Amino acid sequence: MKGIHIMDSRQARLEKIVKDSEEERTRIRTLVEEKRWIEADPDRNRVARYVARKSATQKRRGGEARQGDTLDWQAAWFLPEGAQVRRAIAYVEVFDARSATTGSGFMISPELFITNQHVIMDAAAAKGAQIVFDRELDDVARMQPTTTFSLDPDRFSLFSDETVLDYAIVAVGSRTIGNGSLADFSYCIISDRPDKHVLGMPVNIIQHPNGAPKMITVRNNRLTYRTERTLLYETDTEHGSSGSPVFNDEWEVVALHHYGYPFLEPKDETGKKIPITVNEGVRISAIYKDLEARLPTLAADKQALLRKALDFTKQVSPGVVGKRLAPPRRSNDGSESFLLPGGRQLMHDSQSNEKAGGQDLRVVIPIEVIVRVGATGVVAATDARPAVEPMLRKALAPGGEKVSIDQDYTNRSGYKTNFIPGVSIPLPEPQGKLAKQVAPLRPGEDDAAAGELKYEHFSLKMHKSKRIAMFTATNIDGRHYLKVKRETGEVVEDGAEGETWYKDPRISASFYIDQTFYSGWSNLFDRGHLTRRTDPTWGSNDEAERANADTFHFTNCSPQHFRFNQTTRYWQGAEQYVLENGAVAEGSENKITVFQGPIFDDAVDQWADDVQIPSSFFKVIVWRGKDGLRSVGLVVDQAQLLSEERHGLGKPKPAEFVDVSQWRVSIKSIQDRTDLDFGDDVRRADTIKQEKQPVAGEAQVKVNSFADLLPKTA
Repeated sequence: MKGIHIMDSRQARLEKIVKDSEEERTRIRTLVEEKRWIEADPDRNRVARYVARKSATQKRRGGEARQGDTLDWQAAWFLPEGAQVRRAIAYVEVFDARSATTGSGFMISPELFITNQHVIMDAAAAKGAQIVFDRELDDVARMQPTTTFSLDPDRFSLFSDETVLDYAIVAVGSRTIGNGSLADFSYCIISDRPDKHVLGMPVNIIQHPNGAPKMITVRNNRLTYRTERTLLYETDTEHGSSGSPVFNDEWEVVALHHYGYPFLEPKDETGKKIPITVNEGVRISAIYKDLEARLPTLAADKQALLRKALDFTKQVSPGVVGKRLAPPRRSNDGSESFLLPGGRQLMHDSQSNEKAGGQDLRVVIPIEVIVRVGATGVVAATDARPAVEPMLRKALAPGGEKVSIDQDYTNRSGYKTNFIPGVSIPLPEPQGKLAKQVAPLRPGEDDAAAGELKYEHFSLKMHKSKRIAMFTATNIDGRHYLKVKRETGEVVEDGAEGETWYKDPRISASFYIDQTFYSGWSNLFDRGHLTRRTDPTWGSNDEAERANADTFHFTNCSPQHFRFNQTTRYWQGAEQYVLENGAVAEGSENKITVFQGPIFDDAVDQWADDVQIPSSFFKVIVWRGKDGLRSVGLVVDQAQLLSEERHGLGKPKPAEFVDVSQWRVSIKSIQDRTDLDFGDDVRRADTIKQEKQPVAGEAQVKVNSFADLLPKTA
């Protein structure tokens, strides 16, 4: 229970700071909106030092930023310098017997690496950790080659508890994967100088949010409050991973990001409060002073390593300002490119663009026109989707899964909310803008506007612009499910591509991806089941056969990399494990409910023609235990797979190294990433609250065994 108390106390502390500072942060936010943020900090001596340093920096670098009250313009060097700095940031994975977490961190010297203590708990955890550099997309949206290092806490390690300054500094060990050398990745200088920040200024964060490839939030985060130890900064975008560096506009580190929490703060024109994420970072000056104080207590060899990191800022001559990094050590990386979210580029009509002097923007909107005659009717459709460039089209691998669909859909009852005895679990409810994206059924279908497609033992709703299901909801009866699975004693995966997948006549074909896409992109993608074909196959023989066939509708299909099913063991076997070790082991009904679907992220997802490819998928499993309802949330990431193409036909050969991350996360974090409301009962039943866990949305619990799917017993 100690972990729960720590989590509760740190959340209570952050909530108190946010509440106490609301009036001051509102004042600063108002000044920012009025472009007067330079007036925000009451410490005018600090402001004078900051402005003098910023002005000198612009002049020294030949900057063309406009001088004035706002200081909002940026010189051209801001972009390439940020591109150089970002190489010092790495993705952190910790494989410890007590917990498995992920986060971010960065180099502070050629030998030392810093992250949060709640990411790397202690020296024992550091021995099971690795840091991954260059885990990011290149300028054509492909994953870059990464380089991985182990850590060497025996050489150096120093920790401050997460309730104090929440840092972990560890020496980098040997390279384990990749070709980069440690010197390639540079480092960020830390200092306690008082001229690095003022309230109201923008900050920049380089991070691995939710374990994604490296991302950057630039200048949309405003510094709104300062305590002796921490800084608060606000943004309306996804908050960053634990251990990320927080920079000013000169790319100097001002804080070590460690917590983020959503609060309802500003109000819209109707008076409704708007949720905003308040992030907290530990001031790098507080960490610097703590390290100076602890320096004499260390052994001579460790003193030398730490003193080197602390002395970089002292080596700069008085009056010399600007870059605080080591001299550039660029490898053969190409020019930096800034793309639209997802790597997409704007399309334009060359002729109309010339006529309009280059000012035209052409927007292509897919339209389907439906004409229905009478009760049964004849349907005609014209698809106005733009033509795409000819591509190499490989045939899909044949399989032995040919099934026959029962086309009398009136006998499908779909997902049952009262399937688990004694409770009612409704379908996830799309929120906000997502609610407007629910694809309706054809006129004449029951409750067409609600968009629920009912199949045997499962239902789903389609995202009309993404053309992939928002979610599927499946009832699983373990009595039959387990009998089928135990014939082999192994987790039965979805298997090879089926010969035949089916369209659903109850919904417009413009609302889902069909075989044309999968044939054209078979070098990368398989037709991946959302509701797995084995999950709803229970009941009578007719019901089981109908359920299996129903999973082969294109509406239940999502583009999944061809290695996805091979490399997501815990994802594929989660339902069985929860049945055997959760629902059954607790002596309750052998019934569970599973929600699953894609997670779309415009800042990460790549595109295939006009299809946004989800980088991640979620799964929420709900069951009734001895003490009431219980639930677990999982997220799996396929982004690391997408750079590998399939060569030839048939089953791919095993990869030497495949990095597919599977995390156990809070139900709340899945809701935040999908805009799906799973309901109060499912959130309250979340078993992630029953053991020590990091702050939701920051570090995450990586699933390294089936046992990680359920809470650990005391």
